[in-house]
Amino acid sequence: MEKQKNIGKDTKVDWIENSAKQARVSLGGVSSCLCTIYHNGKAKIMIIDNFETPEKYRNQGYGQKLMKEVIDFAKTQDIDSVELQVNKDNGVAIKLYEKNKFEKTDKYYYRLILNKWTI
Repeated sequence: MEKQKNIGKDTKVDWIENSAKQARVSLGGVSSCLCTIYHNGKAKIMIIDNFETPEKYRNQGYGQKLMKEVIDFAKTQDIDSVELQVNKDNGVAIKLYEKNKFEKTDKYYYRLILNKWTI
């Protein structure tokens, strides 16, 4: 991959390698969580990109066990803050996050869809 690429008259892209790391935390092949870890100049942040338990394993405690493992992993990495976003209508996930002391922030999230996909 090129380290730098011109994409317009006065515009270039610099690829920054090793600025972020990704980790997948798995619980017995039943639940998994994909996380991105980066330093924003002030703090070491972990973003929970994807937290998933297949439907047939839900309501059996796997989500709670996985969340505990994710938080414990974050502590071993000296993470300052764990962040995520959740659909406001996903009450089950919100309950799990609040049970684990996540707090709602005042951030607003926006999305620009460049290619259609299904959610």
